[in-house]
Amino acid sequence: MKPPAWRLDRAAYPHAAHIQTRYHDEDGLGHVNNIAVAAYYDEARSRFTRQVFEMVGKGHWSRIVTADSRVTYLGEVFHPDDIEVRTGILRLGTASYDIGQAMFQKGRCVGVCATTFVQADADGARPLGEALRAALEAMAVREPAGAA
Repeated sequence: MKPPAWRLDRAAYPHAAHIQTRYHDEDGLGHVNNIAVAAYYDEARSRFTRQVFEMVGKGHWSRIVTADSRVTYLGEVFHPDDIEVRTGILRLGTASYDIGQAMFQKGRCVGVCATTFVQADADGARPLGEALRAALEAMAVREPAGAA
């Protein structure tokens, strides 16, 4: 399914991670393989999450688990060119949230990713705390003005 045009706009996302592609991620067709692309999204999410948790401070969140992750490929990624992954919060629920991402190479959006996380403890999902919710809201993806 094709994402809305605003999801392909760098300006929609509050966080940027620059990642160097790796030679060993290149496949026989000369592009970076899909497993490596997913790992690049994961690396950018990790950097984003660390920043959010630094904003929140220890003791204001518990275990966060991945519930779902979907990658939409819009173009090929090539080595040795770097990529930029833009990241932000797409949706906030009671105990879960979605992180949205867009990957760019040479100024072109080559894919998007959406991942759902759930805050949980030994008894299952638990509501997001106020401090975590505020930090996540501050990192929301914003549809650029005039986007359709």
